[in-house]
Amino acid sequence: MAVLVIPIAISVHTVVSWVFAMTIQPMWHSTIFGPYFVAGAIFSGIAALLIAMAIIRRVYHLEDYLKPIHFNNLGLLLLVMTLLWLYFTIAEYLTSYYGGEPAHMKVFWAKINGPYSVEFWSMVVFCFVIPFAILSRRKTRTIAGTVVASASVTIGMWLERFTIVVPTLMNPRLPYERGGYHPSWVEFSIMAGCFAAFILLYMCFTKIFPIVSIWEIREGQEKSVEETVERVKSYLPGVTA
Repeated sequence: MAVLVIPIAISVHTVVSWVFAMTIQPMWHSTIFGPYFVAGAIFSGIAALLIAMAIIRRVYHLEDYLKPIHFNNLGLLLLVMTLLWLYFTIAEYLTSYYGGEPAHMKVFWAKINGPYSVEFWSMVVFCFVIPFAILSRRKTRTIAGTVVASASVTIGMWLERFTIVVPTLMNPRLPYERGGYHPSWVEFSIMAGCFAAFILLYMCFTKIFPIVSIWEIREGQEKSVEETVERVKSYLPGVTA
């Protein structure tokens, strides 16, 4: 599943970062956008993977294969990416603030305490506060906890894309007022249709192709115990394999 979800997200986000890097729009030509988008792709890809794992585990009754330890380990990786996302976000806005260019500062303040402050601070809550509070504690880093954190990250990353695109386009260089922007029902319908199409294609993929590598499971059952015993013996002093 990771082979399918994460590379697609990285490819899409990398192309978007290249597009932004080639424009002169305010806050769209930062040199940090490249790694920022790649980190965001991995961040949202892990979250999508956790949600897909939880759904497939429940629908196809794969409790013996997708265990809580898998969700715990991916939750730790998601926690690391949460902190990395926070670092890149602070670096992005800190450099814009220190630059002090008027066009950039107009967009900056529109996000911090202007008409798009709700979306911006909601992004911070969904991408950092909620997942960090859940994933930083072993007690809450359960299957349900990682799914809640992943859903929060998915919402937050959508808000991040919104705050990147809309505030900049709503602050043109020509001195005239364009008014506010709110997505229409048509735009929400298109977005919902895209999500539905991806889910349909993914479920068709899981019905046609195996989502659990049976030969790896069998090989692990036959050889893993013996190999683990030999490896542990090699670690202990005075014990020969």
